[in-house]
Amino acid sequence: MRNKDIFKKLVYLEGGSKRWQIATPKAANSERWLQHIMPADAEAPNIENDRKHEPFIAIIGISLLLLTVLAGRLFTMEVISGKNNLSKAENNYVHDIPIRAPRGIIFDTKGKALVKNVPNYDLSVTPSDLPLDPKEREKTLAEIANISGTATQELKKKIAVNGEHSTQPVLLAKNLTKDQSILFESRIANLPGIHIEVNPIREYLDGGLLSHVFGYVGRISAEELKRAGGDYLLTDYIGKSGLEKSYESKLRGKMGSDRYEVDSTGKVKNVLGRVEPTPGNGIKLSIDFELQQHLVDSLKVQMGKANVKRATAVAINPSNGQVLAMASLPTYDNNLFANGISTDAYNKLLEDEDTPLLNRAAAGEYPSGSTIKPFVAAASLEEGYINEGTTVSSTGGIKIGDFTFPDWKAGGHGTTNVLKAIAESVNTFFYAIGGGYGEIKGLGPDKIKSYLDKFGFNAYSGIDIGGEAKGSIPDPDWKLRLFNEPWYLGDTYHMAIGQGDVLVTPLQMANATAAIASGGTLYEPTFVNQILNGDGKTIETKTGKVIRKNIVKSETMDIVQRAMRETVTAGSGRVLQDIPVEMYAKTGTAQYGPNNSKSHAWFICFSKDATNPIAMAILIEGAGGGDVYAAPAAHDVLKWYYSR
Repeated sequence: MRNKDIFKKLVYLEGGSKRWQIATPKAANSERWLQHIMPADAEAPNIENDRKHEPFIAIIGISLLLLTVLAGRLFTMEVISGKNNLSKAENNYVHDIPIRAPRGIIFDTKGKALVKNVPNYDLSVTPSDLPLDPKEREKTLAEIANISGTATQELKKKIAVNGEHSTQPVLLAKNLTKDQSILFESRIANLPGIHIEVNPIREYLDGGLLSHVFGYVGRISAEELKRAGGDYLLTDYIGKSGLEKSYESKLRGKMGSDRYEVDSTGKVKNVLGRVEPTPGNGIKLSIDFELQQHLVDSLKVQMGKANVKRATAVAINPSNGQVLAMASLPTYDNNLFANGISTDAYNKLLEDEDTPLLNRAAAGEYPSGSTIKPFVAAASLEEGYINEGTTVSSTGGIKIGDFTFPDWKAGGHGTTNVLKAIAESVNTFFYAIGGGYGEIKGLGPDKIKSYLDKFGFNAYSGIDIGGEAKGSIPDPDWKLRLFNEPWYLGDTYHMAIGQGDVLVTPLQMANATAAIASGGTLYEPTFVNQILNGDGKTIETKTGKVIRKNIVKSETMDIVQRAMRETVTAGSGRVLQDIPVEMYAKTGTAQYGPNNSKSHAWFICFSKDATNPIAMAILIEGAGGGDVYAAPAAHDVLKWYYSR
């Protein structure tokens, strides 16, 4: 619109007031006015004043807005982020060389040290401490590559993984000897960013007897570093398995540092001081190392007689759930992992057909055989389906249609009550109380499973080394889901004697046996008895955690205990008769393999000795009869244990 097309029109509004209105000729002719109405007469001069002040008002408004933003930013930097920004500023001229804390020592129940820390030296470079000037940085990297024996390009690749300005050290050479570390120190004195780290490693003193219990410590991975947070460096060691992993936060301690002032090129100008590391806490185990040694030796003797290579055993204090010994054979040397195992050595362990890395005690899953019978008997007694006087005639087995379910003894065991059934391991009795036979009402699979669950089967025990298996107690739903097959009476018969698809771990079996010994209390098994400070003083005592109490009535438990006592006095566990305390036991022979052609040798036992109670489960893989090989192994250990 051109200027000449615009004019002012004086209009008289209702009430006699006057207004000047801006309009176009067209708008004037049609009396359609623009919306903006401006004051007339006395008000008109203010229009020009407003126009003069508008730019200044805008400038003031913008200035106030900028000042507000600036003040907010300063508040954020100084107050909210002040500490972080100060730290960043300090990092520009202060450099910390880490001092690793001594890792806590692991002791047996008598105070015997089972591990120690050995000095170990690493050569590493911290990218953020390298010169910022590209030429200086390139020169420094070339010198570092020459000293460390790492090609410059390879060095750059290692640095690039976490970024060229990362504060995480990059490992260049590991496991240096003391002499090598001194040589490197002399050559890197004036090189910014490169340093020797003293990084102690574990030396295990148990001779491999407790490798599966201790686990091992190894170099932290990038993924573990993310999970662990800011207290670790990429060159640190961390617990990888077993107690070393479970008690990492207790054992590790707190890192210290030597603090230096450096110039813009990263070279040291001043020593600012030292922050001393805080040693890790020690842990005192419930493990009796002498017992551990005797247990392993006894297993090896019987393994030699049976000409087999695999066995495991667990001993537990039934009064609190503390593990007294745990053996898994064959074992391995966890010092290999502590020093950084080679690929060849690791593959050799993985490819060994006897699987030495497997903790058979906690992660091995086996058919239980007849060692399950005391728990099935407890279920039937508790449900009121039988009592101590209930008898079954054992004539060699039970025939159902075309299927025969045999006793292990040809011709059978004759008239059998629950005491004799456990003592002599009479299959017919357990077929009857498990699936029903004649006038005996059977428990059925669901009730059997329910009671086995109460004793800790089909569940993780919660032991403080991790890595355990759950086992498996089948039921009709399980079979239908996995095999799309119905459940048959024969499945219940097999289940009642610990065959078929019943799988348990030796740890579960030992813990369930301990529950019988304690009168019906199931504990969470544990290895750690006390946490110790750097001076060896107790700062925490671990108490037994109860999983379940009063699993069955005391009357039921009394009958089961007397039956297991009869196993020793008149049954298949007579080998324990010369132990100087009262022993209670059950043998087991668990069939497995093609057509059940092989057998595992099982033996469970316990004492209620007031001073040194013990519950034990022993399994010798593929050995045959539990009374022939597993029971003698228990005898030799217990003979020493109660005679020392």
